[in-house]
Amino acid sequence: MVFLTMAIAWLLVAASCKKTGEFLTVNESASFSASITASVDSVTLAPANDSSTVLTFTWPAVSYGSSVAVTYTLEMDVPSDTAGPAGWGKAQLFVAGNNVLTYAFNGQTLNNIMQTLNIFSDSAIAFRVMATVNQYNGAASTVPGTYTPAVSVRVTPYTTNLYVPGAYQGWSPATAPVLNPVSGRPGMFEGYVDITGSGIQYFKYTNAPDWNHINYGDGGGGTFSTNGAAAGLSVPNAGYYELTANLNTNTWTATATTWSIIGDATPGGWSNDTQMTYDPVNQVWTVTAAMVTSGSFKFRANDAWVIDFGINNAGQIEYADNPFLGYTAGLNNLTVPANGTYVITLDLHISQHYTYSAVLQ
Repeated sequence: MVFLTMAIAWLLVAASCKKTGEFLTVNESASFSASITASVDSVTLAPANDSSTVLTFTWPAVSYGSSVAVTYTLEMDVPSDTAGPAGWGKAQLFVAGNNVLTYAFNGQTLNNIMQTLNIFSDSAIAFRVMATVNQYNGAASTVPGTYTPAVSVRVTPYTTNLYVPGAYQGWSPATAPVLNPVSGRPGMFEGYVDITGSGIQYFKYTNAPDWNHINYGDGGGGTFSTNGAAAGLSVPNAGYYELTANLNTNTWTATATTWSIIGDATPGGWSNDTQMTYDPVNQVWTVTAAMVTSGSFKFRANDAWVIDFGINNAGQIEYADNPFLGYTAGLNNLTVPANGTYVITLDLHISQHYTYSAVLQ
């Protein structure tokens, strides 16, 4: 009985000594006292500032009450997505952390984000900060978040090339063929790649010669996914492909091509194509043909007037027809200076820098 009495007394003492946790009162009407501040009004991105801090935001603290931790999240969006009930619904979110009142971007990160937003030219971008509090157990709070007014910063991204690593070349971006940007059409890329092998061939596009930046895989239905774990893009067989990428719409195409010359300067006239042969060593298409100076000719793919080249006033070949780039009016046909046998060469291996030659034998 003595022992039982002592045990009860000890429990009563322990209970009386238990510390009561601090009771926190949250001010649900808390708000920012001022707007977010950007370190600059505009920023021009370039490879040279990839590793440098190019844009920093700061903001005042929000007090929800004594000892209440506040989480700050920076939101980034295009101005057209910030209005109305669904405004900021597609914003990119960057968690600064609990009680952290600043967030900074280096050049490379900001440039990649601009590409994720499908923006490839000088544009105004909207930023704001959201302040929220969580419950003691980390769950989302029922206390509504509060926002700073938005600020606008003009961001000029730089256009990167697209690299085409794949099974056909060992999945090595550093040694992969390159698609260059189409002049005057931000976010659009086009070029030719000789994809070798047998059966289905998988590849991806990367926006740097490595796997550490954005890589574009299969999003289904001719679209891209920027999820690095997405499956590869694919073509059904080996071949000489025109590859395109439109990062404004996240779409791509791959068109197998063979090339020929056609026209009244060629042996087949305008009715029959004279086929060219691909030389994989020199990466050119060639044909030896008897040509006449009284006529003219064009290069075209797949014996059809879908992808074909004329010549511009500067003497350079240029697409007359191309589904990706559209029709170009005012181009001339090509000619040779004298009758005779010519070795005619079409060189498409440098994206957006296509050349030809016609050498009299």
